[in-house]
Amino acid sequence: MGWAIPSMGVGGPCKKSICNRSNDARLQCILAGSLVRDGKDRTVVFGLRKIASTPLWAFITLLSSASCGLKSEANYPPHFPFAYVQEGCGPADGPALLFYFTVKPAKCGKYEEPFLMIQIIGNLPQSAPRAYTMGSGSRDMLASRCQSPGHCEAATSGFLHLTKFSQSKNASGEYELHFRDGSSEKGNFDATRCIVNLLCR
Repeated sequence: MGWAIPSMGVGGPCKKSICNRSNDARLQCILAGSLVRDGKDRTVVFGLRKIASTPLWAFITLLSSASCGLKSEANYPPHFPFAYVQEGCGPADGPALLFYFTVKPAKCGKYEEPFLMIQIIGNLPQSAPRAYTMGSGSRDMLASRCQSPGHCEAATSGFLHLTKFSQSKNASGEYELHFRDGSSEKGNFDATRCIVNLLCR
C-alpha cells in the first residue's frame, strides 16, 4: 500500500534544512523533490521501503548524513580563531614555545581570557613538519583552557601538528585538545609570530 506525502518542492516542508530530520524524512525529501514540476506543490504517493532497496536505502542515508555533518562543521568555526606563537618559559623555567589561541584579536604578550594555551617544553621545533602529543608518556607538550583570570583547566590529551614553522616567521598547523569534562577544542591555525623579551632562569 502506498504512502501519501505532501510535496517536497518549493514552499513544501523540505524547503528548510533536512539535517535535523530523521533518516526516513531525509529520504522522502530526496525522492519527492525530484518529482516537483513548475514550482507547484503536488502529492507524491509511493511505497518508501519498496522504492529503495536495503543497499540503496543505506547508501542514501549515509550520503545525506555525511553531507549534513560537513555542513554542520562548516557552520561552527573554531571557538578560538586567532593564534599567536612566541618564545617563553616552561614550568621548570626552561625554554618553551607558547601558542595562544584567542576569541578576539590580541596584542602580542597580552592575551585576554578566554584563551587556549599550548606549551611545547621539550624537543622544540626547528622546522616543520613536527608533531606533538599529550599523554601516552609524552612530556613535550602541555595545554590548558583559561575561561577567566585565574581559572584554567589542563587538557588531558591532545595534539599539535606543525605544517609550517621557522624561527622568525609565522607558524601553521592544527591542534585538538580534550578536557576532563568531555569537551574538546580543535582547529587549524596560522599563528602570528610575536617577539617577547623574556629571561628564563
